[in-house]
Amino acid sequence: MKEKVTMSTTKITNNESSHRDNNKMDVKTKCKQKIKEIQSKSRINPVAILQKNAHEWNVSIESAEFARLMDKHDPLCSFRQMFTFPKKADLPNIDKINLKDPEEECIYLCGQSLGLKPKLLDQNVQKVLDNWANKGVHSHFHGYLPAALSDLPAKKLMARMVGAQENEIAILNGLTVNLHLLLATFYRPDSNRYKLMIEDHAFPSDTYVAKSQLRSHGISPEKGLILLKPRKGENLLNEDDIIRLFDEQGDQIKVALLPAVQYYTGQLLNVKRLTEAAQKRGILVGVDLAHAVGNVPIYLDDWNVDFAAWCTYKYMNAGAGSMAGIYVNEKYFANYSKTFPMYQGWWGNNVQTKFLMKGDFDPALGADMFKLSNPSPVLNAMLMTSLEIFEQTSMEELRQKEYILTGYLEFMIKSFFPQTDKRHTHQQQESTNNDGDNRSLLIPSIQIITPSDPEQRGAQLSLIFSVPLSIIHEQFQKRGIVCDIRMPSVMRVAPTPLYNSFTDVYRFITTLYDIFQNMDSLSISHTDDDLSIMTKETGGVINNEISDDGQGSSISGSDSEADSLGGSTNTL
Repeated sequence: MKEKVTMSTTKITNNESSHRDNNKMDVKTKCKQKIKEIQSKSRINPVAILQKNAHEWNVSIESAEFARLMDKHDPLCSFRQMFTFPKKADLPNIDKINLKDPEEECIYLCGQSLGLKPKLLDQNVQKVLDNWANKGVHSHFHGYLPAALSDLPAKKLMARMVGAQENEIAILNGLTVNLHLLLATFYRPDSNRYKLMIEDHAFPSDTYVAKSQLRSHGISPEKGLILLKPRKGENLLNEDDIIRLFDEQGDQIKVALLPAVQYYTGQLLNVKRLTEAAQKRGILVGVDLAHAVGNVPIYLDDWNVDFAAWCTYKYMNAGAGSMAGIYVNEKYFANYSKTFPMYQGWWGNNVQTKFLMKGDFDPALGADMFKLSNPSPVLNAMLMTSLEIFEQTSMEELRQKEYILTGYLEFMIKSFFPQTDKRHTHQQQESTNNDGDNRSLLIPSIQIITPSDPEQRGAQLSLIFSVPLSIIHEQFQKRGIVCDIRMPSVMRVAPTPLYNSFTDVYRFITTLYDIFQNMDSLSISHTDDDLSIMTKETGGVINNEISDDGQGSSISGSDSEADSLGGSTNTL
Protein backbone atom coordinates (compact mmCIF):
# COMPACT_ATOMS: atom_id res chain seq x y z
CA MET A 1 0.00 0.00 0.00
CA LYS A 2 1.25 3.45 -0.83
CA GLU A 3 2.36 5.69 2.03
CA LYS A 4 0.17 8.76 1.81
CA VAL A 5 -0.40 9.91 5.32
CA THR A 6 2.96 11.18 6.60
CA MET A 7 2.92 14.91 7.27
CA SER A 8 5.92 16.79 8.63
CA THR A 9 5.01 20.42 8.04
CA THR A 10 4.41 22.75 10.95
CA LYS A 11 2.35 25.25 8.99
CA ILE A 12 -0.77 25.11 6.88
CA THR A 13 -1.37 28.05 4.56
CA ASN A 14 -4.36 29.26 2.58
CA ASN A 15 -2.72 28.04 -0.64
CA GLU A 16 -4.58 24.77 -0.22
CA SER A 17 -7.87 26.66 -0.17
CA SER A 18 -6.92 28.60 -3.31
CA HIS A 19 -5.95 25.36 -5.00
CA ARG A 20 -9.37 23.92 -4.11
CA ASP A 21 -11.13 26.96 -5.54
CA ASN A 22 -9.12 26.79 -8.78
CA ASN A 23 -9.95 23.13 -9.26
CA LYS A 24 -13.52 23.24 -7.94
CA MET A 25 -15.20 23.27 -11.34
CA ASP A 26 -12.89 20.53 -12.62
CA VAL A 27 -13.88 18.26 -9.72
CA LYS A 28 -17.58 18.95 -10.19
CA THR A 29 -17.31 18.48 -13.95
CA LYS A 30 -15.56 15.14 -13.49
CA CYS A 31 -18.23 14.07 -11.02
CA LYS A 32 -21.04 14.94 -13.42
CA GLN A 33 -19.23 13.18 -16.27
CA LYS A 34 -18.84 10.07 -14.14
CA ILE A 35 -22.53 10.08 -13.26
CA LYS A 36 -23.45 10.54 -16.91
CA GLU A 37 -21.22 7.62 -17.93
CA ILE A 38 -22.82 5.36 -15.34
CA GLN A 39 -26.33 6.37 -16.37
CA SER A 40 -25.53 5.82 -20.05
CA LYS A 41 -24.63 2.19 -19.41
CA SER A 42 -27.36 -0.37 -19.81
CA ARG A 43 -28.92 -1.50 -16.55
CA ILE A 44 -27.21 -4.54 -15.11
CA ASN A 45 -29.20 -7.74 -15.02
CA PRO A 46 -27.35 -9.94 -12.51
CA VAL A 47 -29.27 -13.10 -13.38
CA ALA A 48 -28.54 -12.68 -17.08
CA ILE A 49 -24.82 -12.32 -16.36
CA LEU A 50 -24.84 -15.35 -14.05
CA GLN A 51 -26.67 -17.43 -16.65
CA LYS A 52 -24.32 -16.31 -19.42
CA ASN A 53 -21.27 -17.34 -17.40
CA ALA A 54 -22.84 -20.65 -16.42
CA HIS A 55 -23.55 -21.38 -20.09
CA GLU A 56 -20.00 -20.50 -21.18
CA TRP A 57 -18.45 -22.60 -18.42
CA ASN A 58 -20.98 -25.42 -18.82
CA VAL A 59 -21.71 -25.58 -15.09
CA SER A 60 -24.80 -25.05 -12.97
CA ILE A 61 -25.17 -21.69 -11.22
CA GLU A 62 -26.09 -23.64 -8.10
CA SER A 63 -22.84 -25.59 -8.03
CA ALA A 64 -19.70 -25.00 -5.98
CA GLU A 65 -17.71 -25.01 -9.22
CA PHE A 66 -19.65 -22.02 -10.52
CA ALA A 67 -18.85 -20.03 -7.37
CA ARG A 68 -15.19 -21.02 -7.69
CA LEU A 69 -15.05 -19.86 -11.31
CA MET A 70 -16.75 -16.57 -10.46
CA ASP A 71 -14.07 -15.96 -7.83
CA LYS A 72 -11.33 -16.93 -10.28
CA HIS A 73 -12.54 -14.34 -12.79
CA ASP A 74 -13.22 -11.62 -10.21
CA PRO A 75 -10.93 -8.63 -11.00
CA LEU A 76 -11.29 -7.39 -7.40
CA CYS A 77 -10.51 -10.71 -5.68
CA SER A 78 -7.09 -9.55 -4.44
CA PHE A 79 -8.68 -7.10 -1.98
CA ARG A 80 -9.86 -10.04 0.12
CA GLN A 81 -6.27 -10.67 1.17
CA MET A 82 -6.07 -7.20 2.71
CA PHE A 83 -8.50 -8.08 5.51
CA THR A 84 -8.41 -10.33 8.56
CA PHE A 85 -11.23 -12.86 8.77
CA PRO A 86 -12.06 -14.15 12.26
CA LYS A 87 -11.26 -17.80 12.81
CA LYS A 88 -14.13 -20.12 13.61
CA ALA A 89 -12.41 -21.31 16.77
CA ASP A 90 -12.47 -17.76 18.15
CA LEU A 91 -16.21 -17.24 17.67
CA PRO A 92 -18.50 -17.59 20.70
CA ASN A 93 -20.62 -20.75 20.92
CA ILE A 94 -18.85 -22.45 18.02
CA ASP A 95 -19.18 -26.25 17.91
CA LYS A 96 -15.54 -27.02 18.69
CA ILE A 97 -16.14 -30.76 18.87
CA ASN A 98 -16.99 -30.91 15.18
CA LEU A 99 -14.54 -28.18 14.17
CA LYS A 100 -12.01 -29.95 11.98
CA ASP A 101 -9.55 -27.10 11.51
CA PRO A 102 -9.16 -24.50 14.29
CA GLU A 103 -7.41 -22.20 11.80
CA GLU A 104 -10.37 -22.18 9.41
CA GLU A 105 -11.80 -18.73 8.77
CA CYS A 106 -15.45 -17.92 9.24
CA ILE A 107 -17.77 -16.75 6.49
CA TYR A 108 -18.32 -13.09 7.32
CA LEU A 109 -21.44 -11.48 5.82
CA CYS A 110 -21.87 -8.73 8.38
CA GLY A 111 -20.15 -5.71 6.85
CA GLN A 112 -23.34 -3.69 7.21
CA SER A 113 -22.85 -3.91 10.98
CA LEU A 114 -19.07 -3.93 11.45
CA GLY A 115 -16.53 -4.23 8.68
CA LEU A 116 -13.48 -6.46 8.86
CA LYS A 117 -10.12 -5.23 10.12
CA PRO A 118 -7.58 -4.32 7.43
CA LYS A 119 -4.33 -6.20 7.96
CA LEU A 120 -2.21 -3.04 7.71
CA LEU A 121 -4.16 -1.33 10.46
CA ASP A 122 -1.97 -2.67 13.26
CA GLN A 123 1.26 -1.29 11.86
CA ASN A 124 -0.29 2.09 11.02
CA VAL A 125 -1.63 2.46 14.54
CA GLN A 126 1.78 1.46 15.88
CA LYS A 127 3.37 4.21 13.77
CA VAL A 128 1.20 6.78 15.53
CA LEU A 129 2.08 5.39 18.95
CA ASP A 130 5.78 5.31 18.05
CA ASN A 131 5.59 8.90 16.82
CA TRP A 132 4.14 9.97 20.16
CA ALA A 133 6.72 7.94 22.07
CA ASN A 134 9.65 9.27 20.06
CA LYS A 135 8.63 12.92 19.75
CA GLY A 136 6.41 13.67 22.72
CA VAL A 137 4.70 17.03 22.30
CA HIS A 138 6.46 17.51 18.95
CA SER A 139 4.25 14.72 17.59
CA HIS A 140 1.54 17.37 17.33
CA PHE A 141 3.15 18.73 14.16
CA HIS A 142 5.83 16.25 13.07
CA GLY A 143 6.07 12.67 11.92
CA TYR A 144 3.42 10.18 10.91
CA LEU A 145 -0.10 11.63 11.15
CA PRO A 146 0.85 14.47 13.52
CA ALA A 147 -1.85 14.85 16.14
CA ALA A 148 -2.82 18.42 15.28
CA LEU A 149 -3.23 17.58 11.59
CA SER A 150 -4.15 13.90 11.59
CA ASP A 151 -7.63 14.30 10.10
CA LEU A 152 -6.54 16.24 7.00
CA PRO A 153 -5.30 13.33 4.84
CA ALA A 154 -8.50 11.39 5.57
CA LYS A 155 -10.58 14.46 4.76
CA LYS A 156 -9.10 14.64 1.28
CA LEU A 157 -9.76 10.99 0.47
CA MET A 158 -13.20 11.02 2.08
CA ALA A 159 -14.29 13.91 -0.12
CA ARG A 160 -13.76 11.70 -3.15
CA MET A 161 -15.69 8.87 -1.49
CA VAL A 162 -18.82 11.01 -1.12
CA GLY A 163 -18.59 13.17 -4.24
CA ALA A 164 -17.92 16.49 -2.53
CA GLN A 165 -15.43 19.34 -2.34
CA GLU A 166 -12.75 18.95 0.28
CA ASN A 167 -13.83 22.12 2.09
CA GLU A 168 -17.34 20.67 2.46
CA ILE A 169 -16.05 17.68 4.47
CA ALA A 170 -14.91 17.37 8.06
CA ILE A 171 -13.73 14.32 10.00
CA LEU A 172 -14.94 14.44 13.60
CA ASN A 173 -16.76 12.71 16.46
CA GLY A 174 -19.27 9.90 15.94
CA LEU A 175 -22.42 9.82 13.85
CA THR A 176 -24.96 10.61 16.58
CA VAL A 177 -22.91 13.53 17.93
CA ASN A 178 -22.57 14.90 14.42
CA LEU A 179 -26.29 14.66 13.73
CA HIS A 180 -26.90 16.73 16.84
CA LEU A 181 -24.30 19.31 15.77
CA LEU A 182 -25.76 19.62 12.29
CA LEU A 183 -29.35 19.83 13.47
CA ALA A 184 -28.36 22.45 16.03
CA THR A 185 -27.41 24.55 13.02
CA PHE A 186 -30.00 23.60 10.42
CA TYR A 187 -33.06 22.82 12.51
CA ARG A 188 -34.06 26.32 13.63
CA PRO A 189 -37.86 26.10 13.93
CA ASP A 190 -40.22 29.04 13.94
CA SER A 191 -43.97 29.36 14.39
CA ASN A 192 -44.61 28.30 10.79
CA ARG A 193 -41.85 25.81 10.02
CA TYR A 194 -41.21 23.58 12.99
CA LYS A 195 -41.64 19.97 11.86
CA LEU A 196 -38.82 17.48 11.53
CA MET A 197 -39.17 14.50 9.18
CA ILE A 198 -37.47 11.10 9.45
CA GLU A 199 -38.43 7.62 8.31
CA ASP A 200 -40.46 5.32 10.51
CA HIS A 201 -38.34 2.52 11.96
CA ALA A 202 -35.22 4.60 11.45
CA PHE A 203 -32.11 3.52 13.24
CA PRO A 204 -33.02 4.20 16.90
CA SER A 205 -30.27 6.74 17.47
CA ASP A 206 -31.63 8.90 14.62
CA THR A 207 -35.04 8.79 16.25
CA TYR A 208 -33.58 9.76 19.62
CA VAL A 209 -31.74 12.66 17.98
CA ALA A 210 -34.86 13.90 16.21
CA LYS A 211 -37.08 13.71 19.28
CA SER A 212 -34.53 15.34 21.57
CA GLN A 213 -33.94 18.14 19.07
CA LEU A 214 -37.66 18.82 19.00
CA ARG A 215 -37.87 18.83 22.78
CA SER A 216 -34.88 21.19 23.05
CA HIS A 217 -37.01 23.74 21.19
CA GLY A 218 -40.06 23.11 23.35
CA ILE A 219 -41.84 21.08 20.68
CA SER A 220 -43.33 17.69 21.51
CA PRO A 221 -42.52 14.83 19.13
CA GLU A 222 -46.25 14.19 18.84
CA LYS A 223 -46.63 17.64 17.32
CA GLY A 224 -43.39 18.11 15.45
CA LEU A 225 -42.19 14.70 14.24
CA ILE A 226 -43.28 13.36 10.85
CA LEU A 227 -42.60 9.67 10.27
CA LEU A 228 -42.31 8.38 6.72
CA LYS A 229 -44.06 5.01 6.59
CA PRO A 230 -44.46 2.31 3.95
CA ARG A 231 -47.94 1.73 2.61
CA LYS A 232 -50.07 -0.74 4.53
CA GLY A 233 -48.91 -4.28 3.89
CA GLU A 234 -45.62 -3.13 2.35
CA ASN A 235 -42.08 -2.96 3.72
CA LEU A 236 -40.48 -0.26 1.57
CA LEU A 237 -40.82 3.49 1.46
CA ASN A 238 -42.62 4.83 -1.60
CA GLU A 239 -40.84 7.89 -2.98
CA ASP A 240 -44.03 9.24 -4.54
CA ASP A 241 -45.63 9.19 -1.10
CA ILE A 242 -42.67 11.08 0.37
CA ILE A 243 -42.94 13.77 -2.30
CA ARG A 244 -46.69 13.96 -1.69
CA LEU A 245 -45.96 14.66 1.98
CA PHE A 246 -43.57 17.41 0.94
CA ASP A 247 -46.37 18.96 -1.09
CA GLU A 248 -49.00 18.59 1.60
CA GLN A 249 -46.99 19.71 4.64
CA GLY A 250 -43.98 21.41 3.09
CA ASP A 251 -44.78 24.83 4.49
CA GLN A 252 -44.53 23.35 8.01
CA ILE A 253 -41.44 21.15 7.56
CA LYS A 254 -38.09 22.66 8.49
CA VAL A 255 -35.79 19.68 7.93
CA ALA A 256 -36.17 16.28 6.27
CA LEU A 257 -33.55 13.84 7.59
CA LEU A 258 -33.49 10.99 5.08
CA PRO A 259 -31.52 7.75 4.87
CA ALA A 260 -29.59 7.09 1.67
CA VAL A 261 -29.83 3.36 2.47
CA GLN A 262 -32.45 2.34 5.02
CA TYR A 263 -30.69 0.25 7.65
CA TYR A 264 -33.51 -2.26 8.25
CA THR A 265 -34.68 -3.05 4.72
CA GLY A 266 -31.57 -2.16 2.73
CA GLN A 267 -33.62 0.10 0.43
CA LEU A 268 -31.56 2.67 -1.50
CA LEU A 269 -33.48 5.90 -2.01
CA ASN A 270 -33.16 8.32 -4.93
CA VAL A 271 -31.73 11.10 -2.79
CA LYS A 272 -31.34 13.54 -5.66
CA ARG A 273 -35.00 13.26 -6.66
CA LEU A 274 -36.22 13.63 -3.08
CA THR A 275 -33.89 16.56 -2.40
CA GLU A 276 -35.12 18.46 -5.45
CA ALA A 277 -38.73 17.92 -4.43
CA ALA A 278 -38.12 18.98 -0.83
CA GLN A 279 -36.11 22.08 -1.63
CA LYS A 280 -38.81 23.30 -4.00
CA ARG A 281 -40.99 23.57 -0.90
CA GLY A 282 -38.29 25.30 1.14
CA ILE A 283 -37.39 22.18 3.13
CA LEU A 284 -33.77 21.64 4.18
CA VAL A 285 -32.49 18.13 3.45
CA GLY A 286 -30.03 16.19 5.57
CA VAL A 287 -28.92 12.65 4.72
CA ASP A 288 -27.75 9.84 6.97
CA LEU A 289 -25.13 7.95 4.96
CA ALA A 290 -24.29 5.34 7.60
CA HIS A 291 -25.30 2.41 5.38
CA ALA A 292 -24.36 4.07 2.11
CA VAL A 293 -20.74 5.21 2.43
CA GLY A 294 -18.43 2.47 1.19
CA ASN A 295 -21.50 0.57 -0.01
CA VAL A 296 -22.86 2.55 -2.96
CA PRO A 297 -21.51 5.48 -5.01
CA ILE A 298 -22.38 8.83 -3.41
CA TYR A 299 -22.52 12.20 -5.18
CA LEU A 300 -23.41 14.77 -2.53
CA ASP A 301 -22.63 17.82 -4.65
CA ASP A 302 -24.73 16.50 -7.50
CA TRP A 303 -27.54 15.62 -5.10
CA ASN A 304 -27.28 19.16 -3.66
CA VAL A 305 -28.30 18.11 -0.15
CA ASP A 306 -27.87 20.70 2.58
CA PHE A 307 -25.93 18.47 4.96
CA ALA A 308 -25.03 14.84 5.55
CA ALA A 309 -23.39 12.66 8.20
CA TRP A 310 -21.97 9.15 8.31
CA CYS A 311 -19.96 6.66 10.35
CA THR A 312 -16.97 4.68 9.09
CA TYR A 313 -17.08 1.34 10.90
CA LYS A 314 -19.49 -0.49 8.59
CA TYR A 315 -18.59 -0.79 4.92
CA MET A 316 -15.68 1.60 5.51
CA ASN A 317 -13.92 -0.93 7.80
CA ALA A 318 -12.33 1.66 10.12
CA GLY A 319 -13.26 -0.15 13.35
CA ALA A 320 -15.87 0.26 16.07
CA GLY A 321 -16.02 3.80 17.42
CA SER A 322 -14.02 5.14 14.48
CA MET A 323 -14.03 8.74 13.30
CA ALA A 324 -17.19 9.89 11.56
CA GLY A 325 -17.69 12.46 8.83
CA ILE A 326 -19.96 15.35 7.90
CA TYR A 327 -20.79 17.25 4.74
CA VAL A 328 -22.06 20.82 4.64
CA ASN A 329 -23.00 22.30 1.27
CA GLU A 330 -20.56 25.05 0.34
CA LYS A 331 -23.39 27.49 -0.32
CA TYR A 332 -23.60 28.01 3.44
CA PHE A 333 -20.01 29.26 3.67
CA ALA A 334 -20.24 32.05 1.10
CA ASN A 335 -21.96 34.47 3.47
CA TYR A 336 -20.61 33.16 6.74
CA SER A 337 -20.90 35.46 9.72
CA LYS A 338 -20.02 35.02 13.36
CA THR A 339 -23.72 34.63 14.08
CA PHE A 340 -23.95 31.44 12.02
CA PRO A 341 -25.91 29.19 14.43
CA MET A 342 -23.60 26.40 15.49
CA TYR A 343 -21.73 25.02 18.47
CA GLN A 344 -18.13 26.15 18.51
CA GLY A 345 -14.90 24.70 19.88
CA TRP A 346 -11.24 25.48 19.47
CA TRP A 347 -10.64 22.76 16.91
CA GLY A 348 -13.09 24.51 14.60
CA ASN A 349 -10.95 27.63 14.73
CA ASN A 350 -8.87 28.72 11.75
CA VAL A 351 -5.64 26.69 11.76
CA GLN A 352 -3.62 29.89 11.36
CA THR A 353 -4.92 31.40 14.61
CA LYS A 354 -5.92 28.29 16.56
CA PHE A 355 -2.88 28.29 18.82
CA LEU A 356 -2.86 32.05 19.41
CA MET A 357 -5.51 31.41 22.06
CA LYS A 358 -7.68 34.37 21.13
CA GLY A 359 -10.98 34.94 22.88
CA ASP A 360 -13.02 35.34 19.69
CA PHE A 361 -13.77 32.40 17.42
CA ASP A 362 -12.07 32.67 14.03
CA PRO A 363 -13.79 29.97 11.97
CA ALA A 364 -11.88 27.45 9.90
CA LEU A 365 -12.54 27.29 6.21
CA GLY A 366 -15.61 25.27 5.30
CA ALA A 367 -17.02 22.34 7.25
CA ASP A 368 -13.97 22.20 9.53
CA MET A 369 -15.56 25.01 11.53
CA PHE A 370 -17.88 22.36 13.01
CA LYS A 371 -14.99 20.56 14.70
CA LEU A 372 -14.89 20.90 18.48
CA SER A 373 -11.97 18.91 19.89
CA ASN A 374 -8.67 17.41 18.80
CA PRO A 375 -9.42 14.07 17.06
CA SER A 376 -7.41 10.99 17.95
CA PRO A 377 -4.55 10.29 15.53
CA VAL A 378 -4.96 6.61 16.40
CA LEU A 379 -8.53 6.64 15.11
CA ASN A 380 -7.50 8.65 12.07
CA ALA A 381 -4.78 6.09 11.32
CA MET A 382 -7.46 3.39 11.37
CA LEU A 383 -9.62 5.41 8.98
CA MET A 384 -6.69 6.21 6.68
CA THR A 385 -5.81 2.52 6.44
CA SER A 386 -9.27 1.81 5.09
CA LEU A 387 -9.40 4.83 2.80
CA GLU A 388 -6.09 3.88 1.19
CA ILE A 389 -7.58 0.50 0.30
CA PHE A 390 -10.55 2.19 -1.35
CA GLU A 391 -8.09 4.43 -3.23
CA GLN A 392 -6.84 1.35 -5.08
CA THR A 393 -10.20 0.85 -6.76
CA SER A 394 -13.35 2.95 -7.18
CA MET A 395 -16.87 2.84 -5.85
CA GLU A 396 -18.06 2.38 -9.42
CA GLU A 397 -15.93 -0.77 -9.81
CA LEU A 398 -17.08 -2.09 -6.45
CA ARG A 399 -20.67 -1.33 -7.42
CA GLN A 400 -20.35 -3.48 -10.54
CA LYS A 401 -19.26 -6.46 -8.45
CA GLU A 402 -21.92 -5.67 -5.86
CA TYR A 403 -24.66 -5.95 -8.48
CA ILE A 404 -23.52 -9.46 -9.36
CA LEU A 405 -22.57 -10.70 -5.88
CA THR A 406 -25.80 -9.64 -4.17
CA GLY A 407 -27.70 -10.73 -7.28
CA TYR A 408 -26.11 -14.15 -6.89
CA LEU A 409 -27.23 -14.28 -3.25
CA GLU A 410 -30.77 -13.36 -4.30
CA PHE A 411 -30.78 -15.96 -7.08
CA MET A 412 -29.57 -18.70 -4.75
CA ILE A 413 -32.16 -17.85 -2.09
CA LYS A 414 -34.95 -18.03 -4.63
CA SER A 415 -33.52 -21.21 -6.12
CA PHE A 416 -33.04 -23.13 -2.88
CA PHE A 417 -35.97 -21.85 -0.82
CA PRO A 418 -39.67 -21.29 -1.54
CA GLN A 419 -41.30 -17.92 -1.05
CA THR A 420 -44.11 -19.59 0.90
CA ASP A 421 -44.08 -22.75 3.04
CA LYS A 422 -44.65 -25.82 0.91
CA ARG A 423 -43.36 -29.27 0.19
CA HIS A 424 -40.34 -28.49 -1.93
CA THR A 425 -37.90 -30.81 -3.68
CA HIS A 426 -34.74 -29.01 -4.76
CA GLN A 427 -32.85 -30.63 -7.65
CA GLN A 428 -34.66 -33.87 -6.94
CA GLN A 429 -32.94 -34.20 -3.57
CA GLU A 430 -35.17 -36.23 -1.28
CA SER A 431 -34.99 -37.59 2.21
CA THR A 432 -36.02 -41.09 3.20
CA ASN A 433 -37.94 -41.87 6.36
CA ASN A 434 -37.28 -44.86 8.59
CA ASP A 435 -39.72 -46.98 6.60
CA GLY A 436 -37.79 -46.45 3.41
CA ASP A 437 -40.49 -44.28 1.81
CA ASN A 438 -39.30 -41.27 -0.16
CA ARG A 439 -40.78 -37.94 0.87
CA SER A 440 -40.05 -34.40 -0.15
CA LEU A 441 -38.68 -31.89 2.33
CA LEU A 442 -40.71 -29.24 4.05
CA ILE A 443 -38.52 -26.23 3.36
CA PRO A 444 -39.39 -23.08 5.34
CA SER A 445 -39.93 -19.97 3.28
CA ILE A 446 -37.73 -16.90 3.02
CA GLN A 447 -39.09 -13.49 2.09
CA ILE A 448 -36.65 -10.90 0.74
CA ILE A 449 -37.92 -7.44 1.70
CA THR A 450 -35.05 -5.55 0.08
CA PRO A 451 -35.90 -4.20 -3.40
CA SER A 452 -35.26 -6.69 -6.20
CA ASP A 453 -34.07 -3.86 -8.48
CA PRO A 454 -30.27 -3.71 -8.06
CA GLU A 455 -30.43 0.07 -8.53
CA GLN A 456 -32.56 0.37 -5.38
CA ARG A 457 -30.27 -1.49 -3.00
CA GLY A 458 -26.64 -1.94 -1.99
CA ALA A 459 -24.92 -5.09 -0.79
CA GLN A 460 -27.48 -5.96 1.88
CA LEU A 461 -30.48 -8.25 1.59
CA SER A 462 -32.97 -8.24 4.47
CA LEU A 463 -34.67 -11.58 4.97
CA ILE A 464 -37.75 -12.71 6.88
CA PHE A 465 -38.09 -16.42 7.66
CA SER A 466 -41.24 -18.40 8.33
CA VAL A 467 -39.75 -20.34 11.24
CA PRO A 468 -38.93 -19.10 14.73
CA LEU A 469 -35.34 -18.14 15.34
CA SER A 470 -35.23 -20.08 18.61
CA ILE A 471 -35.45 -23.40 16.70
CA ILE A 472 -32.44 -22.79 14.47
CA HIS A 473 -30.46 -20.22 16.45
CA GLU A 474 -28.27 -22.84 18.07
CA GLN A 475 -27.31 -24.18 14.65
CA PHE A 476 -26.11 -20.78 13.51
CA GLN A 477 -23.97 -20.35 16.59
CA LYS A 478 -22.33 -23.70 16.04
CA ARG A 479 -21.33 -22.81 12.48
CA GLY A 480 -18.83 -20.22 11.29
CA ILE A 481 -21.01 -17.82 9.36
CA VAL A 482 -21.61 -14.37 10.81
CA CYS A 483 -24.71 -12.30 10.02
CA ASP A 484 -26.96 -10.18 12.20
CA ILE A 485 -30.54 -9.91 13.38
CA ARG A 486 -32.66 -6.79 13.66
CA MET A 487 -35.85 -7.07 15.64
CA PRO A 488 -38.65 -7.67 15.21
CA SER A 489 -38.26 -9.98 12.23
CA VAL A 490 -35.29 -9.34 9.95
CA MET A 491 -31.96 -10.98 9.31
CA ARG A 492 -29.50 -8.86 7.34
CA VAL A 493 -26.98 -10.48 5.02
CA ALA A 494 -24.42 -8.34 3.21
CA PRO A 495 -21.87 -9.92 0.85
CA THR A 496 -19.44 -7.00 0.75
CA PRO A 497 -17.72 -6.73 -2.65
CA LEU A 498 -14.44 -5.49 -1.19
CA TYR A 499 -13.70 -8.75 0.63
CA ASN A 500 -16.49 -11.30 0.18
CA SER A 501 -16.43 -14.01 -2.46
CA PHE A 502 -19.01 -15.96 -4.41
CA THR A 503 -17.89 -19.03 -2.51
CA ASP A 504 -18.85 -17.25 0.71
CA VAL A 505 -22.37 -16.88 -0.64
CA TYR A 506 -22.48 -20.48 -1.86
CA ARG A 507 -21.47 -21.84 1.54
CA PHE A 508 -23.96 -19.57 3.27
CA ILE A 509 -26.83 -20.83 1.14
CA THR A 510 -25.96 -24.51 1.20
CA THR A 511 -25.42 -24.63 4.94
CA LEU A 512 -28.77 -22.97 5.50
CA TYR A 513 -30.34 -25.53 3.21
CA ASP A 514 -28.64 -28.29 5.16
CA ILE A 515 -30.07 -26.88 8.39
CA PHE A 516 -33.53 -26.71 6.85
CA GLN A 517 -33.25 -30.31 5.69
CA ASN A 518 -33.21 -31.32 9.33
CA MET A 519 -36.22 -29.22 10.25
CA ASP A 520 -38.55 -32.21 10.12
CA SER A 521 -36.60 -33.77 12.97
CA LEU A 522 -37.39 -30.75 15.11
CA SER A 523 -40.73 -29.99 16.69
CA ILE A 524 -41.78 -27.03 14.57
CA SER A 525 -45.34 -26.00 13.90
CA HIS A 526 -45.50 -23.66 10.93
CA THR A 527 -48.09 -21.10 11.91
CA ASP A 528 -48.77 -17.45 11.23
CA ASP A 529 -47.69 -16.78 14.81
CA ASP A 530 -44.16 -18.14 14.41
CA LEU A 531 -42.52 -14.73 14.34
CA SER A 532 -44.39 -13.49 17.39
CA ILE A 533 -43.59 -16.77 19.16
CA MET A 534 -39.94 -16.28 18.30
CA THR A 535 -39.95 -12.78 19.74
CA LYS A 536 -41.64 -13.97 22.94
CA GLU A 537 -39.23 -16.88 23.29
CA THR A 538 -36.17 -14.65 23.00
CA GLY A 539 -37.67 -11.72 24.84
CA GLY A 540 -36.46 -9.53 22.00
CA VAL A 541 -32.83 -10.26 22.95
CA ILE A 542 -30.46 -12.58 21.15
CA ASN A 543 -27.00 -13.63 22.35
CA ASN A 544 -26.84 -10.76 24.86
CA GLU A 545 -24.39 -9.22 22.42
CA ILE A 546 -24.72 -5.68 21.15
CA SER A 547 -23.66 -4.56 17.72
CA ASP A 548 -24.33 -1.87 15.15
CA ASP A 549 -24.41 1.17 17.40
CA GLY A 550 -25.74 -0.87 20.30
CA GLN A 551 -28.96 -2.05 18.75
CA GLY A 552 -29.87 -5.63 17.97
CA SER A 553 -27.37 -8.46 17.96
CA SER A 554 -24.95 -10.35 15.83
CA ILE A 555 -25.37 -14.01 15.13
CA SER A 556 -22.49 -16.31 14.50
CA GLY A 557 -23.25 -19.49 12.74
CA SER A 558 -20.80 -21.83 11.12
CA ASP A 559 -20.57 -23.44 7.73
CA SER A 560 -19.84 -26.96 6.74
CA GLU A 561 -17.37 -27.68 4.00
CA ALA A 562 -17.76 -25.55 0.92
CA ASP A 563 -18.14 -28.23 -1.69
CA SER A 564 -20.65 -30.28 0.27
CA LEU A 565 -23.63 -28.09 0.97
CA GLY A 566 -21.78 -26.17 3.60
CA GLY A 567 -22.53 -22.50 4.20
CA SER A 568 -24.73 -21.13 6.98
CA THR A 569 -26.95 -18.23 7.75
CA ASN A 570 -29.06 -16.48 10.30
CA THR A 571 -32.73 -16.60 10.23
CA LEU A 572 -35.92 -15.23 11.58
